[in-house]
Amino acid sequence: MGACDPWDESAPANAFERAGSEYQDYRPSYPPQSVRAALGVDDARGLRVVDVGAGTGKFSRRALEAGARVWAVEPALAMRRQLATAQKNYSDDLQVVEGVAEATGLPQGFADVVVFAQSWHWVEPGAALVEAARLLRRNGHVAIVFNQMDVSIPWVHRLTRIMRSGDVHTPLRPPVLGPGWTVPSLHKTDFVSGLDIEGVKALARTRSSYLKSTPANRQKMQANLQWYLAEHLGYGKTDVIEIPYYTLVWKTTLKSGASDI
Repeated sequence: MGACDPWDESAPANAFERAGSEYQDYRPSYPPQSVRAALGVDDARGLRVVDVGAGTGKFSRRALEAGARVWAVEPALAMRRQLATAQKNYSDDLQVVEGVAEATGLPQGFADVVVFAQSWHWVEPGAALVEAARLLRRNGHVAIVFNQMDVSIPWVHRLTRIMRSGDVHTPLRPPVLGPGWTVPSLHKTDFVSGLDIEGVKALARTRSSYLKSTPANRQKMQANLQWYLAEHLGYGKTDVIEIPYYTLVWKTTLKSGASDI
């Protein structure tokens, strides 16, 4: 699949309306250290967290386990339906909200933390930060979180190219924020996600590029992955492929007296 791949014209505008259970089952979650860094506390009891672009609730679940109350904002119905499963388990501590980063529909000034976990690259930054500033309580903060395969390792880099994994997020490229926000601080955690060949292929099927693509290109990408993992790298059917990742957590707060957000 290349830069000029044809898209499936029947695909919805939001590719994640096509997302099934594979997103929840095969995308890695977030290391506990990264969750603590994003929330800013070890014990999150009483903390009010807005998880923007929550997807199936990967970060929301971690925040709930830490004791926080979570408002999970997600535009895709297919994702919200999966979030509803988590909602049953956490009662009143999880609220699932139909909305977007730029207009969440949530009350002003009630959130301690606004989190963009694996969603920042989908938003319009200026409008999303205006909305975040509206949501935050005094002394609240924004956390921008990325799980990233470690493409500094050659075989992983080639894997991401075959999977069409999209943007590469590195510690050297902090998110661009407006002048009303502090220079973001960085917390980085390394971890490994273990999947067999079929699991890696399922992970690839959660990518927006796959969800938007034509059936022919989807089949081609899956065949390329099978060849790369089984024949080129030599993994057997039941072998565990340990994929190196890191999680970046960028934290920022409104500058005192900031008016130009």
